[in-house]
Amino acid sequence: MLKLQIRSEIKESIILLIFAVLMRETLTNFTVLLAFVGAIMVWFKHRPNRLVRNVVTLSLFGAYWLTYGKLIDPEVGLNFLTSVVTIKLLEKETERDRYMIFFGLILLISTGSLFEKNLSYVFFFGASFFILIQDFYGHLKLQAKIIDLLKTLAWVLPLTAILFFFVPRIMNPFQMGQGTPKNGEVGYTPEVNVSQLESLASNDTPVFQASVEGNISPDDLYWRGNTLSFSDGWNWPVMPKDMYQRPFKSGPVKDKGTGINQKIRVFKQQEFFFALDHPARFVSSRGSVELNSSRSLSQNRWQPILRYQVIGEAGGIPSEKSDGPDQNSIGLRANEKAWIHQHFQSQDLPGLQKEIQAYFQREAFSYSLSPGKVADFLDFMQNKKIGFCSHYASAVAQILRAKKISARLVSGFMGGGYNKFAGYYLVTQNDAHVWIEALHNGEWKRIDPTGWIAPDRIRLGGEAYMQQVNPVAFSAIRNFGRRFELYNDWQQWIAQWDFKLYQWLEEMDYYGQDALFEKLRFKREWMFFFIPLLLVFFTGIYIFQFTLKTAKLSPHEALWSQFKKKMHKRGINLPFYSLKEAEEMIGMQDEEIQNTWKQLVELSFKHHTEAALEDLKQRIKKL
Repeated sequence: MLKLQIRSEIKESIILLIFAVLMRETLTNFTVLLAFVGAIMVWFKHRPNRLVRNVVTLSLFGAYWLTYGKLIDPEVGLNFLTSVVTIKLLEKETERDRYMIFFGLILLISTGSLFEKNLSYVFFFGASFFILIQDFYGHLKLQAKIIDLLKTLAWVLPLTAILFFFVPRIMNPFQMGQGTPKNGEVGYTPEVNVSQLESLASNDTPVFQASVEGNISPDDLYWRGNTLSFSDGWNWPVMPKDMYQRPFKSGPVKDKGTGINQKIRVFKQQEFFFALDHPARFVSSRGSVELNSSRSLSQNRWQPILRYQVIGEAGGIPSEKSDGPDQNSIGLRANEKAWIHQHFQSQDLPGLQKEIQAYFQREAFSYSLSPGKVADFLDFMQNKKIGFCSHYASAVAQILRAKKISARLVSGFMGGGYNKFAGYYLVTQNDAHVWIEALHNGEWKRIDPTGWIAPDRIRLGGEAYMQQVNPVAFSAIRNFGRRFELYNDWQQWIAQWDFKLYQWLEEMDYYGQDALFEKLRFKREWMFFFIPLLLVFFTGIYIFQFTLKTAKLSPHEALWSQFKKKMHKRGINLPFYSLKEAEEMIGMQDEEIQNTWKQLVELSFKHHTEAALEDLKQRIKKL
């Protein structure tokens, strides 16, 4: 029994280590370190005493309480659960602890599946679950056979498949969680409030995947989110003028148009639709909408669309003639306008671009995610001279407006990692970016001043640039691996299957199911009768299977069972738990029964041959 327990501990510690590695993006460095130290101590059987464990536990509770208070988000909850399971694994003194560790690990790896939606975690989950179940059966002194699991899957999997395709989907009536970054993290936000930001931390959370036809030049990887036309002179809030709300027209789309075809899959609800460069048409399972406007297409917060197709036309966007705030310099103070006219003389867009770029280079402006607080336009241009994309985009737009050139900001993403096997770009929060669109010769032209200061940010894209300038835990190993083409190919090859699997799963939503029903000529209302009957049918199969299933008896057990049935027919219910009482009852029967009983008892406890067993079997049949 001791060897079995030690073997179980090693298995559990390995599962915990693999879990920490797979969840390294969600777990904090402290949690990962605790899991590794705990696994090593369990492996070498060096457990801390009860006093040390209690101190660590109380410190852990205190740290979470002081840091997060009563509000714990899912990421914090996962870190807390991982820490608790690790501490419990270090304890393991009683049989009760054995069960708590088993159920704790099951809960932990099940919770992890909410964060890691990829095939690697699916395989890890399946293998870990099987190992833990087998170990648990061993502690119960039962034998868990693989064939029993396969038999169960043989009827469970068909039921699961039928339920997946035919259980009625409903349109989500509730608002989903927003996909905006936390305070102090790099990420897409519809508004640009540069006066409130002092520093930003790296954030590699995936935002969306975009399937395109072929690789696109890095200079053109600008994913538009929303435009911002109003400014107070430094910050840029979202205004109704910038939002374009038109419902999707239902019905088939005969001609989707020409241009760059993009299939977007968003991971979490966003306030606006994303598209490459200048979108002309959006197509989803709900229909399509023409974007005959330079404004941003906003999402319906109650019924968000997470999968859609975009057709983007090449070239600039024609101007919407208006006298809105994008035509002037609303918000700039008189001294700021005077400073602009003093330092920049050109009146046309190409000339101003050259002057502004030369000024930035002459004054040694620099790019940083930690510039500190920048109060306003002149504070940035005269004093700080350091910032990130939002600072540079806002400053240049103010200069253009002061020179009577219409300009606006665009908040979205620049960059993305391309998967050559599956043909899609993965865009993360680190790719979030802000640039300018200025009116020139009747069209809106893109201007990105960040490229003047940090050309590597544009050349590499946000995610790759962050990994280069801001290494964090585990990223050094990943960056070393990225130097080898084989490593990159292996990662992309694995990622393509995750993309294809989850894209297929997500397509079976309310509208995807409607399309399937239409092909099968199946009416949705039939489901309310079909599904209950289906559940009753499979439940009947399950009950029938386990009712007929009998344990395989040994030759002796089969003979005892046969003898008992014969006696039962004669009205004799033998108490086999007491041979003495059974023998007293047999003593009152005829001689043939008594002789058969003696032979049965003798062959059960003494050496016997196959011939003797067969002879006894025939004697019992004749009774």
